[in-house]
Amino acid sequence: MKLFRRFTAALVAAGLTITGAAAYAPQEREAADAASTVKISPDNKYEINDGVFEGWGTSLCWWANRVGYSDSLAQKSADAFFGDDGLRMNIARFNIGGGDDPTHHHITRTDSNMPGYTVYKDGKATFDWTADANQRNVLQRCIKAAGDDMIVEMFSNSPPYYMTYSGCSSGGNNPGKDNLRSDQFTAFAEYLAEVCYHYKTEWGVDVQSVTPTNEPYTNFWGAGSAKQEGCHFDIGSSESKIILELQKAMKARGMDDVIISASDETSIDTQIDAFKALSSDAKNAVGRIDTHTYGGSKRSELKELALSSGKNLWMSEVDGGSVRGTNNGEMGAALWLAERMVYDCNNLNCSAWILWQAIDNHISQVGMNGNKDKGMVNVNGGYWGLAVADHDNDKIIFTKKYYAFGQFSRYIRPGMTMLKADNKTLSAFDQKNGQLVIAVVNDSGSVSDYTYDLSSFSAVGTKAQTIRTSNSESWKDVGDTALNGTSLRVSLPANSVTTFIIDGVKGSAALENKIEITKDMLSGTSSWNDVESTGYANVFDGKTSTYFDGLGGGWVQADLGKVYDISAVGYCPRSGYEYRMGDGMIQFSDDGENWTTAYTVSGKPSFGMHYVTGFSGTNSARYVRYAVPEGAPKNDYNKDSVYCCNIAELEIYGVPSVKAGLTKIKPVKVTGTASWKDNADTASDKVFDGDISTYFDGLSKGWVQADLGDMYSIEAIGYCPRKGYEYRMTDGIFMVSEDGENWEDIYTVTGKPDYGMKYVKTEKAVTARYLRYAVPEGTPDNGYNQDDSYCCNIAEIEIYGKKAEGEKYDLNSDGEFSAADLVLFTKYLLGSAEFTKEQYLEADINGNGAADAFDLVLMRRFLAA
Repeated sequence: MKLFRRFTAALVAAGLTITGAAAYAPQEREAADAASTVKISPDNKYEINDGVFEGWGTSLCWWANRVGYSDSLAQKSADAFFGDDGLRMNIARFNIGGGDDPTHHHITRTDSNMPGYTVYKDGKATFDWTADANQRNVLQRCIKAAGDDMIVEMFSNSPPYYMTYSGCSSGGNNPGKDNLRSDQFTAFAEYLAEVCYHYKTEWGVDVQSVTPTNEPYTNFWGAGSAKQEGCHFDIGSSESKIILELQKAMKARGMDDVIISASDETSIDTQIDAFKALSSDAKNAVGRIDTHTYGGSKRSELKELALSSGKNLWMSEVDGGSVRGTNNGEMGAALWLAERMVYDCNNLNCSAWILWQAIDNHISQVGMNGNKDKGMVNVNGGYWGLAVADHDNDKIIFTKKYYAFGQFSRYIRPGMTMLKADNKTLSAFDQKNGQLVIAVVNDSGSVSDYTYDLSSFSAVGTKAQTIRTSNSESWKDVGDTALNGTSLRVSLPANSVTTFIIDGVKGSAALENKIEITKDMLSGTSSWNDVESTGYANVFDGKTSTYFDGLGGGWVQADLGKVYDISAVGYCPRSGYEYRMGDGMIQFSDDGENWTTAYTVSGKPSFGMHYVTGFSGTNSARYVRYAVPEGAPKNDYNKDSVYCCNIAELEIYGVPSVKAGLTKIKPVKVTGTASWKDNADTASDKVFDGDISTYFDGLSKGWVQADLGDMYSIEAIGYCPRKGYEYRMTDGIFMVSEDGENWEDIYTVTGKPDYGMKYVKTEKAVTARYLRYAVPEGTPDNGYNQDDSYCCNIAEIEIYGKKAEGEKYDLNSDGEFSAADLVLFTKYLLGSAEFTKEQYLEADINGNGAADAFDLVLMRRFLAA
């Protein structure tokens, strides 16, 4: 009987940690890394719009109105902001001007006196489609420069003057009161819809969205303002009314597929209040929340409001004249902008980020409309805009803010998935093209060191293209930065913005195999008032806006129908009751009766999907349950009298288990080499203790082996690397033996395994008494492990199969292996007995193709054991 068959990797049930520090060489085991460490994971993505980024942009008002008279300046600005050699913006917010009373001359800026599209005479308004030619000239060139990714949003600052109480498009006589007359809501909505329709049908502009208000709940907009158009709308009824009127007007023109966005409040906090105050019909009419971030601080709350309402979220306007940095030179304003972009994106999880206006200053001897331009900005101070239009010399002057913006917009592109990072770093993953982008800001006056832990990706390249803007550099390619396995360690110059572009990147396998759950697979406890609308079936309906309103001691579970190797579980708390998930448990079971807790929710999670990819103990199960503990909460944030089972959504990922139907084999004895510092807490027996949080911290040339006590047909094995040191299992070898001395390799770990149990099965069963895991000798050369030598680090091994059929070495077929078989073998070797083919193969113990004296020695040893 031939003993050995080789393993092949069959299925991956990988677990990924979302946070944690990178691991380093053996001599650094107990040394802290001085660099800031940021873990970036493909599973830790933005929650808004499922993490898919829509792009970067700018409002076209008022700069397009100012430069659009010149085809040359219009083209140069379109190329600079939207072209491939420029910022590669793809979102333009186009201002539908209301138009002021032609007898008014109070607006003194050269760019902000926006023309309206109607002429009002004798109580009747007629459209003038020659109006606003300058802004339209720029828009059409921007659309061409941006190409297929272009998004156009229409927005309004004010209704036409004749629809207002004050008779002025810059605001009301009382700037804290509504200025659109109560009898003009329908007329104003018709005005906006007609402009959108004309741009689509006559000029081929694909309008993606339209918003009827701009910073409406403020007292900024007063009649006779020297600055711009503006109009106050009260939150609640007034904002709801104009939204619903606009919805009707767009639908009447067959444009009900155009998103109505709202409400572009100046403050994040006000935006929360304004959306909550909308009527239910108006909320349903709004397809996306647009917010400005000039004020307010509740970014996470606005994100959660958007998620719970099922809405997308844009940061649709901000800029400022502030600076950041120490001894910053021209980078002061650039660093402020870069940090604002990172902070807004990471905390709002917005799917788009849009600057107010790309050009805020103009240089011109003649000015415009009798007004003077502001001239060149102070590049060493704070200023608005990214560039300055020099009308006298027909050119666009770029500032460091322009180049800082491009460090993000040129490389983080529409369609990429935004990944969560820290508040100095913005990161995005292009799964289709295998590219990871990391942009980081250093506003310190000295060098800052960062380590980016990329170990959650299943593959990363070996280098990162590095682009930098600083006082002495503008989008400079400073050469490639080498990766150290799955770590990107960088030193960032003072007052700089740096972008790293890594190719050859693959996401984790954890979220690739979502298990479809249907109602007939579910069971659970009753909900509050025992109503179906808040029942446990909502947990698997794919909507985070619905929820299970379970009671104390409640649970919901899914019967998957067969055992799966679970790679990930996603969960979302009920909006407004996130605290109730603290201490909640995700549990696994093979039979639906005996449960193990695979994960416990710690702290108070934010609203939105969270993914667990590393589980305590085994990750295989037929049944998956979410349950809460019994009794009163034992944490500081849940003040309820009992734990209540409130949860909005669960997702389960995995594949049918390779070990389904197999028996787990428990070793009778575990041995191995010494551990680091010869510590019993990290000794070889930890590999078979059923706990993946413990581990064997073996040294070079290390090994751990299991004596199964008898011959077994081994059909599958599972293994888990040590957390934080996953790379040390790369090239590790599993081997089997019948006698504990003669070994044959059966499986070699390829690539860097993820933390969590991973299972492999045999092509055909192998029969052996001993299984060993060992590392090669020498220095690793695999692109993952940068240690000086292979170290035997492993957290857990599981062995599956069944006891070998028949009695081994029963040469005389009497049903047992005994001294009689040894005598028969001796006679055969002396020539006084003959073997059948089956006896000959059975006697070939060492598998070298011959039954000889070496096999006789092994037989004697086995008999004596």
